Amino acid sequence: MPYDYTKLIGYKIIKGEVLIKRKILNAFIEKGYMITFEQWIVLNVLYAEPGIIQSEIAQRTYKDKTNVTRILDVLAKNGYIIREANDKDRRIACVYLTDAAKKMFADIIPYIEEINEHFCNGISEEELALFDDIFGRLCKNAE
Repeated sequence: MPYDYTKLIGYKIIKGEVLIKRKILNAFIEKGYMITFEQWIVLNVLYAEPGIIQSEIAQRTYKDKTNVTRILDVLAKNGYIIREANDKDRRIACVYLTDAAKKMFADIIPYIEEINEHFCNGISEEELALFDDIFGRLCKNAE
């Protein structure tokens, strides 16, 4: 049987990632927000956990600290985040969303949820639960 890269799990995951990113990025553009998908991932972490530090952001986004620093610098420059010194260690900054970022979330979350529902069209709750289980095991095996 000849080698077929399209049968590889990694290929299928990347294909899905590209298609999903494209759809979400179009939502940002339609709403007038010029952010990258990588910035969106970091903003989501900060939306869920305001005030976490850069190393925690890197862990939660599976990105290296240097990449996270670059993303945070751009987000700060664009007015989406602020860094505040940590009370316990002034060398460490806690990162927070600005009011502009919170407004963006209020505006875009319903649209993102609608897109997510579209991705799940024709898939039952049981199938989604099975997908979550299988994908979780794939990720654990990849670690």
